[in-house]
Amino acid sequence: MTPTATPKAPLQIALAGAGLIGRTHQALLAACPRTQLCAVVDPTPAAQALAATWGVPWFDSLDALFASAAHKQQTLDGVILATPNKLHVSGALACLAHGVPALIEKPVADTVEEGERLVQALAHGKVPMLVGHHRRHSAILQTAAKALAEGVCGRIVSVMGS
Repeated sequence: MTPTATPKAPLQIALAGAGLIGRTHQALLAACPRTQLCAVVDPTPAAQALAATWGVPWFDSLDALFASAAHKQQTLDGVILATPNKLHVSGALACLAHGVPALIEKPVADTVEEGERLVQALAHGKVPMLVGHHRRHSAILQTAAKALAEGVCGRIVSVMGS
């Protein structure tokens, strides 16, 4: 599958992982007229109920999502991987194998070895992948950056953060 949406058609985005972060992504997708949630991928009954509430198909695995999309010849423009950390690499590799771009929540991998495995696979593929660095766009951090730039905090001599 390759992305085929035109600028006039909303991008069809599947959400893998319907936990707290996944629900945040769903709200952002719903608020953006250029995107449309097209499926939820999560093996839990709670996720199945959320998919029904949101009016989209539910799948228990990415393999099931990709098989359904291929069978129905449906366009899938991207997947948001908001799954548990240990599933980020396998999910990204599945998206890569099906030619579907993904936004990978961080951490990208739960071990250095898994991260290197993903980097190697992506180096040989031509499928865009993005890491969800949402804090970079946080209103709180933008306010803090502005305060620092304006010297409101005085001379910074040490920083501790996450």
